[in-house]
This record gives sequence, structure tokens and C-alpha cells, in this order.
Amino acid sequence: MSRSNNHTLSHDFNLRCCTLEDEDAAVAVCLHTGDSGNDASSFFDDPKLLGYRYVSPYIHLSPDLSFVLEDSERHVCGYVLAALDSDLFYTQYVNEWLSKMKQLYPIMPTDEEKEKGKRDWQVIDGFHRDNVESFKRFEDYPSHLHIDLLPIAQGKGYGTKMICHIENALKQLGSKGVHLEMAPDNTRAFHFYTKLGFFVLANDQDTLWLGKKLC
Repeated sequence: MSRSNNHTLSHDFNLRCCTLEDEDAAVAVCLHTGDSGNDASSFFDDPKLLGYRYVSPYIHLSPDLSFVLEDSERHVCGYVLAALDSDLFYTQYVNEWLSKMKQLYPIMPTDEEKEKGKRDWQVIDGFHRDNVESFKRFEDYPSHLHIDLLPIAQGKGYGTKMICHIENALKQLGSKGVHLEMAPDNTRAFHFYTKLGFFVLANDQDTLWLGKKLC
């Protein structure tokens, strides 16, 4: 796939390739949308922790499928991130990324700490305990994606365009299907995805997995 630097959506917003310089801004977007689409700032003492789980690994391990949405003042207000081969990505995530996270957060949380109101320890616990088998994969939907938009960019059609863009990028790389995970109580996101052709692949108490064929 040829990777151009800019993918203009309108005069107000621009979708472009994510760079390492965008990482902090994208991590902030993750925090401000991390509570089923709402601001999760009050749930974390460390404002970067959630992004270190759901954003930074893609910027570092899957840069060719990492894109940010910026406004007219070049502020990052959204992102869409994907991994072509989930098996390969999670192997790299466990072997490379989690090694860095364990050094950054070396203390394992106690059961008492995990039960506190803040969610930091839940993420840190995953950094220490997750292995490749911790992540659900789907044979017919080998790729996966994450997308988040700040309120300023929502309801304007940019989310749909970003999903279309990442789907086309995955198709060009030969993917036959893509999946994503979401919180079951995020009804707005569920309607958004199903409108775009995604459907439920699996679910448990905390997570819905949706998928879509790309060929």
C-alpha cells in the first residue's frame, strides 16, 4: 500500500498518518474518551496509562496503520489504529511492549489496590499478567482496529470516513476481515458500528467483540 502523508476529509479536519510526535496528543484523546466514549480523567491518577495500553503500542508496532484526525489548528482530536495480523501484533505486544511497561510500572498491584476506585491498577495488572492467550482473536477477522474521537469531531461523519479509510488500507494489505472490542454499555458506539456493517462475534460481561468481512 502506498502511504501518503495526508488524507483530507474537509477544510476543518484532516486525517493523516500518525507520527511519534503525535503520541502524547493521541494518548490524551484515549483518556478523554476512555469511559465508554466519555472522559475517563477522573478514573486515573496517571493520565498516560490508558493510552499506553490502547494507543501507543499501535503507533510503535503498527505505524503504517496508525492515523490521526486533526482540526484546523492542527490539534489531534481523534485517531484510528489497526493491526493487520492480530496474532503477530499481540506476540510483539507481549514480547516487546509489555517488557517496557513492566520496567515503567514495576510494582504489581495488590488485590486491595485493584479494588480501589481508580483504574490505574487494573491496567498495570494487565501489563504484568497478559500473555498472547489473553487476547481474543478470530480466524475470519484477523485484523483489528481502535477508533476514538473527541466530542468536537463527533456527529459530523468523520468517524465513518475514518473507518472506511482504515478498512481500505487493510483490504489493500490483503486482510479478509477486521474486528474490534467495545464496552457493552456504549450504545452510541454500537449503533455506529452496526450501521457500518459490523456485527457481534462474541461477548462477555465486560466486552463486546464486533467483526466485519473485508472481502
